[in-house]
Amino acid sequence: MKDLESREDIIKLVITFYNALQNESEELNTLFNDVAKVDWESHLPKMYDFWETLIFHKAAYKGNPMKVHLHLHSLQKLKKKNFDDWLVLFKRTVDELFIGEKAELAKMRAASVATSIQLNTVYKN
Repeated sequence: MKDLESREDIIKLVITFYNALQNESEELNTLFNDVAKVDWESHLPKMYDFWETLIFHKAAYKGNPMKVHLHLHSLQKLKKKNFDDWLVLFKRTVDELFIGEKAELAKMRAASVATSIQLNTVYKN
């Protein structure tokens, strides 16, 4: 195994993660597909940019993830379990594919993102 080194690695991580999410978590799959009605063709490139920005400090991502999740929360109340499940899947995906400093950074950033969004949705009401 190797560390995250490139955008191609980010793409592999994101695709593998979202495939696991859709196949292994009925609740998250429902949130993404039935509630948020994610258009995967446009969502995935945004996620490549998002993670490339967080891991490689490239200014690739243009967006407001908090706004998106606040809207989702207004459609269906997000729960702590949603964030816990998301984070477990993300960390497991990283561990299955990569090892090294950037892989550890990706897991730390994911935990920070999950905590921040959770604080502004689940624990704000």
